[in-house]
Amino acid sequence: MVSEAERFVEFLSNTKKTDGNDYKASTVATYNGSIDLITEDIKRHLGENIISLFDITDVPELKQLFKKLYSVSVIQSQEKIQRNRKKNAFKRYIEFRQFEQETNFDQNQPELDDYEQTRTEGGKKVIASKVAERDPRLRKDAIKIHGTKCQGCGFSFGERYGSYGDGFIEIHHIHLLSANDTPVDTNPKTDLIPLCSNCHRMVHRKKNYVMSLAELRKIIVPCNG
Repeated sequence: MVSEAERFVEFLSNTKKTDGNDYKASTVATYNGSIDLITEDIKRHLGENIISLFDITDVPELKQLFKKLYSVSVIQSQEKIQRNRKKNAFKRYIEFRQFEQETNFDQNQPELDDYEQTRTEGGKKVIASKVAERDPRLRKDAIKIHGTKCQGCGFSFGERYGSYGDGFIEIHHIHLLSANDTPVDTNPKTDLIPLCSNCHRMVHRKKNYVMSLAELRKIIVPCNG
C-alpha cells in the first residue's frame, strides 16, 4: 500500500514549479522530510495533538494551521535563517491536498476492463480513472479544460451532492487502446472527456467497443421531474 509520504513525493515529482521547471530530486526529498519537522513545530508551538501532518487532509484546516504556525515569532525567525524551507514545504503539502480534492486523486473509482488511456509509457495502458498513479497532470489537465460536469447527461456531482461532491468526476478516454502495442500520446483536450459513473459504464458496456459521445447522448432518455 502506498503511504501518504510516497504519494506526496509522487505529486511533487509530477508537478512543475511556477517557472515551468520540475522540482529537483533533492528538493522533493527535502520537502518530504520537512513534514515531520513541521509536525513537531505544530505540536510544540500550537499545542495541537497530532501524530503527523500527513494525517490531515482537510484543506481549510491545513490553511488555518499554516496561518497560525507562521504567525509565531520564533518560527518566523527560524524560517528567515532556513530560507523558508519548512514554510515552502508546508505550502506544497497544502497544494498536494488541494490537488487531491480537485481531481479526486484519492477516490476509489470503478474498475472498467476496457477503460484505459495512455501517455507515452512504453505502450502500456494507464487507467484513466486512476491516472494519478502514473501521471496526475493528465487528469488535472482534462478537468481544467472540460470541467467536472458529465458531457453525456450533464450531471454534476457538486450540484447533486453539494460540497461533498465538488470536483468529483470520472475521466474517459474516447478511444479503445487495448490493441495498441506502441506508445501513444494522450491529448487531454481531444482524447479525454468527463463522464458521470453511469454514463461511463454505458460507453464501455460492450466488449471491445467504446460508444461515442454522440451515440451516448442519442440513447439518453430525458428524466421527467
